[in-house]
Amino acid sequence: MNRHGFTRDKHFIKNLAKTKKHEIHVIQHTQPYQNKILSFINPTLIMESFKDWTIFKDGIYHHHLRHVYFTRSHQILKFNNLLFKKAIKKILKEYKVEVIICGPNHYLHGYPPANLGIPLIFDYLDFLHDFKDPNRENTEILNGYYKTATKILCISKTLIKSMPPEYKEKTVYLPNGVDLEYYKSYKSKKKISDIKYISLIGISISESLFYLDILPKLKEKIGDTKLLLVGGGPRLPQIVKYIKQKKNREDYILEGFVPYEKIRKYFYLTDVGLYPTLKNRYYDSACPLKVFEYSAAGKPVVSTGLEELKRLKFPNVFLANPTPKDFINKISDAINYHGSFPNLNNFTWENLTRKLEDILKNI
Repeated sequence: MNRHGFTRDKHFIKNLAKTKKHEIHVIQHTQPYQNKILSFINPTLIMESFKDWTIFKDGIYHHHLRHVYFTRSHQILKFNNLLFKKAIKKILKEYKVEVIICGPNHYLHGYPPANLGIPLIFDYLDFLHDFKDPNRENTEILNGYYKTATKILCISKTLIKSMPPEYKEKTVYLPNGVDLEYYKSYKSKKKISDIKYISLIGISISESLFYLDILPKLKEKIGDTKLLLVGGGPRLPQIVKYIKQKKNREDYILEGFVPYEKIRKYFYLTDVGLYPTLKNRYYDSACPLKVFEYSAAGKPVVSTGLEELKRLKFPNVFLANPTPKDFINKISDAINYHGSFPNLNNFTWENLTRKLEDILKNI
């Protein structure tokens, strides 16, 4: 799947390619961007979606599979699944591929084909995993991945704990990582202004907008404060609409989408970072990449009290209930934090890639 931004899969691909020990094939779709209707009706993108092609670039094979855009329809999903299975079998045979790594992309093209005679590794992330959920389809989808997979990479220990007993032997802990040198190498300028910046970098992480209500009471506690919001996506219009109803609109700074190579300055401008998710099994089992990135930049974080963060025990992370009142109190504590920060060496993408290589060697 071709996704925007520098995501987990792209970090692994980049670092595996660096070793020059592997022949890497990336199989992807052309996808409309961020649910924008104009990208759905763009003639060039529509024509591209009906083509199969392969290019070799920077030591990596990129395969594009033909498909129909509107993949949420069950009938179109079935059609895309047929195209996908046929194309992937052809690629595996032609290039003598030895292992497949896939994420939960069933909603785009169905499952990877089973019984191919090579191992399949399921990268289990950002996905509903509760077998008690009344949605039968989700349960059946997960069963399909569990049964087919040779190994299941779990991004959190909370997620491993939730796995059905019959599949736990397949699980391996492989969390999200952080580009540590990228953040450490940033030459930040000393802040001249006394304004305190409370930031949310990546506005798509929370369905609830409760964090927008922390001002102006937070200003009464800690002085002149701005809420810095960085990111784009389908929630941005909702946030803009919400802020327009506020009397203190000047307290909100909306930066919109910022490419990865330019994102560091916002972390270093930050006085306290936010990770304001809801409290549920989905977020409890996530591995919060943004918390790692704030920590790499040497910033305190106020987050919803999630199970995996309780396990990680980062000293710079203040856990709160997902309410304006509790976040205000914890931000007031975090703003004066001068303590230690976690050792993130085990979470660098380079070290995690070496662990992935060990997994590949032993299947």
